[in-house]
Amino acid sequence: MPKLLATAMLPMLSLIVLCACTRASGADDYTAFVYAGCSQARYDPGSQYAADVDTALSSLVNSAGYTTYANYTSPSAASGLDGVYQCRSDLPTAVCGGCVKSAVSKLSSLCNSAAGAAVQLRACFVRYGNDSFLGKQDTTVLFKKCGGESGAGSGVVAMRDAALGALVAAAAPADEGSYRAGAAGYVQAMSQCVGDLGAKACSDCVSAAASQLKAGCGYASAGEVYLGKCYARFWSNAAGGSGSGVPVGGGAGTGGGNGISGGGVGGAGNGYAYGFVPNTYGNHDESGKTLAIIIGLVAAVAIVIVFLTFVRKARGDGGKS
Repeated sequence: MPKLLATAMLPMLSLIVLCACTRASGADDYTAFVYAGCSQARYDPGSQYAADVDTALSSLVNSAGYTTYANYTSPSAASGLDGVYQCRSDLPTAVCGGCVKSAVSKLSSLCNSAAGAAVQLRACFVRYGNDSFLGKQDTTVLFKKCGGESGAGSGVVAMRDAALGALVAAAAPADEGSYRAGAAGYVQAMSQCVGDLGAKACSDCVSAAASQLKAGCGYASAGEVYLGKCYARFWSNAAGGSGSGVPVGGGAGTGGGNGISGGGVGGAGNGYAYGFVPNTYGNHDESGKTLAIIIGLVAAVAIVIVFLTFVRKARGDGGKS
């Protein structure tokens, strides 16, 4: 009887461990939340501005199924409302459409009735407001994260700088956000501009983002920084190279007018700082994988304990008979 139970339990234990590992190495979550922010100014429900916001966001969602970048300007001169989204242009439009739809949903819940708002998800960025932001450069640091110590002698710093340098060199021809990827050794990097920037402005923004990572991430094996109009990331593919990141944002900012403002993580000075503390996510962050593995192992141990208890009880009952 105990042997039969043990034979029956082994596949189940293997399945649980397999499920834990599969979850740990699963596909990227392109709609994972990074950060969001809302303006302090609000609009009245039922107003023309409210209708313009709804129209703008609906237009962006509809466009996202066909192209990775689009902007919208309200025909109503009184509202002066603009909207924009940017998806990673290396991803299929189906992914873009789903990401923008999710981003707009988050804006509606997090920034209800805000005159201006923005949200960054893993694979897309959405913003609306009446502060004439379209086409304007913005290198304000909104969110920065570094993680995983590689050690001074690992060579990651030199490879990181080379990979980021490749992004800067490749960022000149801007098209639909100018997604770029670079690599050096076992370090990879990527960057993306918002599509309303011209070629030079995009290159300058990527250069500023790369400088932030070089200056702020030390010997970290992974890092990412989001500026107002672009972002850049790097990560190491070496064994044990990436680790859980810790958000290291700028100070709280305050903005004027209907610009996005708040007391969260982000820079200040141009009315484009964010009021929500950002959520980190598992781009090249092993914390999510570690948690999944731990959960799987705990479940496996619990089943083993139950199994052994059952076997002990069965043996005891057999001895009595």
